[in-house]
Amino acid sequence: MKNKLVLALIATVVVLSGCSKEATVSTEGQVDFETIDQSEQQASKEDSEAVEIAFTAEDYTEQIKTEIDGIKSDSLNDELVKANELYNKYDELRMNAQDQASINSLSQWGTLVWKDETLSLLDRIKEKDSGNYDAILAEYESWEKYVPSMAEKMSETYKDGSIYPTIYSYNEAMRYKQKAYSLASALADLAGDAGFSLPDSSLCGYYGDYSEDSYLIITEGMESDSYEVTVHIDASRQLNGYATPYEYPGDKEVLLFTSNDDTVKGTIDGFDLDATFYVSETDGSVVEPEMAYSFSSKY
Repeated sequence: MKNKLVLALIATVVVLSGCSKEATVSTEGQVDFETIDQSEQQASKEDSEAVEIAFTAEDYTEQIKTEIDGIKSDSLNDELVKANELYNKYDELRMNAQDQASINSLSQWGTLVWKDETLSLLDRIKEKDSGNYDAILAEYESWEKYVPSMAEKMSETYKDGSIYPTIYSYNEAMRYKQKAYSLASALADLAGDAGFSLPDSSLCGYYGDYSEDSYLIITEGMESDSYEVTVHIDASRQLNGYATPYEYPGDKEVLLFTSNDDTVKGTIDGFDLDATFYVSETDGSVVEPEMAYSFSSKY
């Protein structure tokens, strides 16, 4: 996988944790190291706060809007490549931040890059297909209302951790990216761009009906070439587990799934517009053997 976001975040947290000084107890006639140490700590705290302000105070809203306007192209392939590069540019700001609070705050700008790209694509779809635009816009607005809940479900593993805001922002940004890809494909059809193809793709995503209670979530795992998976069949049935790639003949992508309690095993395939979970082994407590669950649409 290209970007091991979680590993990078953990590495950042480890580096930032540092080593704390032990206060030296002063005695009569000796230098009061405790007082000096406290002064140094206060100065360090003030410096850290100044750095945090420097990282979080700048507002990139208008800059990102201008940059998104600047990458508009008749070649939607090239445009999406440049949008990815722009996202990476703002992700570098996050990775170079000096503390976790700044990292979390700076994560918002990557989301804005992809959100502004979706709006830019919508504007051009309106120009090409004004008759159907109201329906397209209504669908977009309905989808957008569920982006926070999708990002929250995809970030559940990190709910109580300090890096949760960053993980949430990443999953939020990727939902807008997926929508941008979908809108770019629609615009390419309207413009007769037969050479259009998506510049990159990931198995990770939110599959199913975002407004209902049946969905499949695939996110990057902690280990290389691993995935965390949630199979939410309905309100009373859910499986949490992990998956690894299966060397399937041909180009078909298949994941091998194992539940966290090791009671259910199966495969997941599809991934272009939907995904299917097939049960190969089970104790029968949640799902029956040889059952298949399809989750249409990817968000």
